[in-house]
Amino acid sequence: MKYLALSLLAASAAAASADDAQKAKLMEVGKTAFATCMACHGPDGAGMAIPPDKKMAPSLAGSKIATGEPAAFALAVLKGIVKDPANTQILGIMAPLEAQLADDEKLAGVMTYVRNSFGNTASVVTPEDAKKFREQFKDIKAQVTRAQLEEAGKKK
Repeated sequence: MKYLALSLLAASAAAASADDAQKAKLMEVGKTAFATCMACHGPDGAGMAIPPDKKMAPSLAGSKIATGEPAAFALAVLKGIVKDPANTQILGIMAPLEAQLADDEKLAGVMTYVRNSFGNTASVVTPEDAKKFREQFKDIKAQVTRAQLEEAGKKK
């Protein structure tokens, strides 16, 4: 019994180490891919300020879209978000990044990076998840609305 417990403990530690290594790799890939996002969200994820009181994009810190259900975040990243005309504080639009993040590892990396940077803590998005999201949203050909993001954010 003692050896079984030790074997299970060792297996658990090896799995945790593999998960940590995958997260570290995705964070590195994501940090590089985030260069595209910086144009609007800024290097610190706070949103590029346009004086005196507007931003190109909202802050990613604490973002419910970024840290919530990964499917909703994937939809936003892949297809972009239609500008809300009522929000005059944000001047830019969320451009679709499907072409720039055509590789599943890049998509998973940038999602994992944002979900675990800027004070955020959320689950890792794997390349397998990214592939699933890409397939799930393949028929959407235009930017999405907040309502579509909310729907995608509901666990099925």
